[in-house]
Amino acid sequence: MIVPVLIALLGLGLYLRHVNSVMKAVPPEAEAASPHRWTVDEVKASYEKALKTPIDVNKSLPPRQARRYVVVGGSGLVGGWIVSHLLARDVLDKGVEFVKTNIADELSVTTAFQQPWVEGVAQLPLTVYHTAATIRPHERLEMFLPLCGKVNIDGTRNVLNAAKQAKASCFVSTSSGSITVHKLGFWVAPWTKLPKRAFQVLSDEAKLPERHDEFFGNYAVTKVEAERMVRAADDPSSNFRTGCIRPANGIYGIGNDASMTITGVYLRKQGSPTWVRPVIQSFVNAENVSIAHLLYEQRLLEQSQPGSTLPNTGGQSFVVTDPNPAISFSDIYTLLETLSKTPVSFPTIPPMPLLLLAYLIEFYSVIQFKYLPWLLPKIQGDLNQIQPPLFSISDVFCVADDTRAKKAPELGGLGYNPPLTTLEGMCKQLVDWNSKAGKANTVEKIGPVAVRENGVDVNLVSPEVKI
Repeated sequence: MIVPVLIALLGLGLYLRHVNSVMKAVPPEAEAASPHRWTVDEVKASYEKALKTPIDVNKSLPPRQARRYVVVGGSGLVGGWIVSHLLARDVLDKGVEFVKTNIADELSVTTAFQQPWVEGVAQLPLTVYHTAATIRPHERLEMFLPLCGKVNIDGTRNVLNAAKQAKASCFVSTSSGSITVHKLGFWVAPWTKLPKRAFQVLSDEAKLPERHDEFFGNYAVTKVEAERMVRAADDPSSNFRTGCIRPANGIYGIGNDASMTITGVYLRKQGSPTWVRPVIQSFVNAENVSIAHLLYEQRLLEQSQPGSTLPNTGGQSFVVTDPNPAISFSDIYTLLETLSKTPVSFPTIPPMPLLLLAYLIEFYSVIQFKYLPWLLPKIQGDLNQIQPPLFSISDVFCVADDTRAKKAPELGGLGYNPPLTTLEGMCKQLVDWNSKAGKANTVEKIGPVAVRENGVDVNLVSPEVKI
């Protein structure tokens, strides 16, 4: 009796070891798409350039539009940069007002949109940028869907309806490149070397998962539904033009310290144990994402002009990423370990034990949420993030293809030409981080905008304005 049990345990151990190696394997397509790894000298040179001759992103902004703007989620990373770019380009002389609202509450959203405008502005046409979202990448079960859906689906519906009632003529929403990511299956046959769909291309033409359990997690499920609502609302006949921007899998950049950017989290937590060093993914700077939103608005307005011969891009979505090949997580680690003035380290750990732990944490979360919420405490912090969807989004090798967004407007594109590469953008973030190292911040910074309860400070746009 003992011998069969030992044989079974040995077989299980060997299989788990095989799955561990599968989770660390690199698809040849990923190596071909991104063969170069950042060197220490390379990141040092880029950092010095960011210090001495920083890139002027404002030169890449599309022309000023004589319009009013509502930015929903303006205190977030992408929304904050949209506000900043609008201030730099459009409305510095008119100012900006911060209105706190709950987008999951229809009355709260409607009330926010009914706020009076300053004299001389109220009659201008209105553009709405919708960037707010709840990001919960660790959940995949349908019972947890409302935790994302209340903001991502119901909130989008509320904002969309409020924008129509306010007679907006342009509505651009932030979707996510992750909606095309198909869930990975790590429990492969013993002779299989890679999970199915280990390498995926995030493009406008990529096939979306069809069933709930094919998405990597609930976040993607809710963002797909929100995107469909926005795209379906495009109506040239009533002059209500809509569209979505799909930022590549990871957004990063200078922004709110509470934002969930990968670089920001690593810096604040002084690194992290890692099992994803070889994983290659596309990242996109928040400033590049902001520019994409402004470009989409420009295209929709141009196409709405009488006699326009431009191809119609209303009711569509565009993937955007940084203008360089995808990078590996090891590139990020090289950059942070080389440049950060604060301690940061990335000890390598095997993925399999964490994957097993992820199933246990998910099982506990189900019991706590569905059956014993009055008895069992919720799992908090980083430990709660270690659930199966984390591995489907962090272990997938995904390369974004924004070829269509980069096409000229005459060819149905946005004319997207992002000014910051990933290396330049991350070095810019390190310059900002190092300049603040050891200093106490009294407000949360979102690029040039610092949000307070009673208004917005504009700190970096010249001339300085306080509202």
